[in-house]
Amino acid sequence: MKDSEWLRGFIYKNRVNARLIKTGKVSTVHEAAREMECRRDQIIKSVVLITESGEGIVAVVDGMSKVSMEKVEKMVGEKVRIAEKEEVEELTGFRAGGVAPFGHECLTVIDSGVFRNSLVYGGGGDEYHLVEISPDEIVRANSGKIRTGDISL
Repeated sequence: MKDSEWLRGFIYKNRVNARLIKTGKVSTVHEAAREMECRRDQIIKSVVLITESGEGIVAVVDGMSKVSMEKVEKMVGEKVRIAEKEEVEELTGFRAGGVAPFGHECLTVIDSGVFRNSLVYGGGGDEYHLVEISPDEIVRANSGKIRTGDISL
């Protein structure tokens, strides 16, 4: 299973311009924003979805937004649903609550609203770490398995 130490190694090995930050427990957007002393829209959520055909998708939205299933379905051309906890780990290698916006093999779809911030904070491999990264670097770190557009409500 992947965790913060695995993610630290991935960042180093792949020269991802990101910083892994040890925190208190950050299970919610509110907790993460308080910990990082930032706005909730600077926190990103990596919501793991699964298509009818069983493919994993990581939908990234800012902390103030929700993922629009209809918009994601339109983008990928298939029905999707939120993955169960066990499926999150199977699809991404990370436990639910610590999914990073990169470092997995899933297609990543990033809401255009995420790009309003120059730096964002997202899942860092577990609930005690966050990763500080620019939205453009998330795109680069996903090595082409990425799409951007309007996917939020």
